[in-house]
Amino acid sequence: MPTAAVKACARGADRLQQQPAAVPQLVAALDFSLSKPKQIVIAGRADAADTRAMLRLVHDRFIPNKILLLADAGEGQRQLARWLPFVKGVSRKDGKATAYICEDYVCQLPTADLEVAARLLDGTWAPGAPDAQAASERQKELEP
Repeated sequence: MPTAAVKACARGADRLQQQPAAVPQLVAALDFSLSKPKQIVIAGRADAADTRAMLRLVHDRFIPNKILLLADAGEGQRQLARWLPFVKGVSRKDGKATAYICEDYVCQLPTADLEVAARLLDGTWAPGAPDAQAASERQKELEP
């Protein structure tokens, strides 16, 4: 059974073929409905440099099907947790901005390491791989 997005795209097919630049959101909606979105939650203070760096890491990548949330341990996070209970358990690790990166509701281990987060976002992270182990050990070395 076709989704509403597929039906909407079918109705706009002529225009899409004649003037694709006129309906980019239609294409984005179709892509979003047919793909698995990447859910990204950054736990950190909005005004902190490490949080801004983690957010910049996300924004610097073309991830059209992302859902990005900032969990700042404030009122906004508490309100959001009423609708998305998993958000209640999202927090910074060791006082550092932390990325929780999930796809199809399956999450990787949270990370405060920008390099690890970048590889997770790029889809080049293989848990257990030698470089993954090295990054994990490097992160432990940086901990106080």
